[in-house]
Amino acid sequence: MDIKFENLNKIEKIEKDIEAIKKALTNSSQKRWLNVKELSQYLGYSKDRIYKLKNEYFIENIHYFKKAGKILFDRVAIDDWVVGKDKDDINQSQRQIVHNILSSIKKI
Repeated sequence: MDIKFENLNKIEKIEKDIEAIKKALTNSSQKRWLNVKELSQYLGYSKDRIYKLKNEYFIENIHYFKKAGKILFDRVAIDDWVVGKDKDDINQSQRQIVHNILSSIKKI
């Protein structure tokens, strides 16, 4: 097997590119808190679409939090929203809130 000398430089660049890709994949998959730009890249939506989802579907203090003038999205909650898992949790939470309110009214 003949390897041309000029291709040795390409192998080194390919190795560096692979390491950069690995690092990017590791960071994006492990990062829990995402800003609007990161979430748009993560979901493959435009930033405008992310804002629309935030206003129509996402719930503050569940799917996103406002801290120091920034909106930070919880990747775990967003993943649950994507697969529809959070609907049951939210419905259960709402039922618990109603139950607590009714219980407190009965005590009065």
